[in-house]
Amino acid sequence: MGKVSIAVIGAGIAGLACAMELSRADALVTVFERSRGLGGRLGTRRQGNFAFDHGAQFVTARSRSFVKYVEVAGRAGAAARWKPRILEDDRSWTEPIDEWHVGTPGMSAFVRPLSRSVELQTGVAVHELLQGQRGWELQTDSGRGNRIFDAVAVAVPAPQALTLLGPHGRAFRHLADVRMAPCWTAMMAFDLPIDAGAEARRWTRGPINWAACDSSKPQRPAGPQGWVLHASATWSREHLEADAQEVARLLLHEFASALGKRLPPPSFLLAHRWRHALVEQPLGLPCLVDEEIAAGACGDWCIAPRVEAAYDSGRTLAHSLLSMLGLSAPVARR
Repeated sequence: MGKVSIAVIGAGIAGLACAMELSRADALVTVFERSRGLGGRLGTRRQGNFAFDHGAQFVTARSRSFVKYVEVAGRAGAAARWKPRILEDDRSWTEPIDEWHVGTPGMSAFVRPLSRSVELQTGVAVHELLQGQRGWELQTDSGRGNRIFDAVAVAVPAPQALTLLGPHGRAFRHLADVRMAPCWTAMMAFDLPIDAGAEARRWTRGPINWAACDSSKPQRPAGPQGWVLHASATWSREHLEADAQEVARLLLHEFASALGKRLPPPSFLLAHRWRHALVEQPLGLPCLVDEEIAAGACGDWCIAPRVEAAYDSGRTLAHSLLSMLGLSAPVARR
């Protein structure tokens, strides 16, 4: 009997954590990712000489398993601690309860240690899952690919997971209960550094809820000072279908207003829309599985809007799939 073959859809931290656990149990794992890079919302946008963490800004670690992974990533040179000065509204904020860690040299590098023992197919979008008597087939940009998988793990935002899994099994109807908010992100660089009062700014009101000086993070490229802004969910919804260039200009203006100062013209300005960025209403379960068809879904949207939640969800789904396939879960590393 050959090895069990499992497809994982999505190469964010949930998908890669799931894939790593499956591969440790000696399953053949193939990860499909529609983007060219890894990390999902742990994203780094590179354009020319500029690089910006335009998705998740940092990670915190509380569970034993994720603390261990952060340590592994640190030893591998894929993560480091970030200790910015922080302002919330116009008040200084005390030291965070949890340490903040970032990927190095960009946030997307944080998932790199998870991808070493799995087959990766990047730039491949999965449009449909096809269930047959022999297992699962994937409909991608290039067709079905003539590969059969014994199980499938879907690690994408809940609305996208519903599209793929909704036709298969009643359990997946609960995906419709999850609510996720959009987020417009602006990336900008200044040849003359600006003083925003702190390297990380938070606002509880207004169009912007986050601004971070990317250049203050460890191992970032020298050169113009880079900033990343996150618009609020309300503002992002109001401008959801707006032109990206116009959004970038609007958020630059709002940043200047929030700082109460005139800003020099940026040498780089770009906006990116995350249509499913922040979990507002989670599923309330660590993952979603249908044992009869050997399929499941995972992500931060299962538990909470935290990178660690995505990691834990992915590992939990892996263990559920292994159990239903009759494989032993990997022994925890000391």
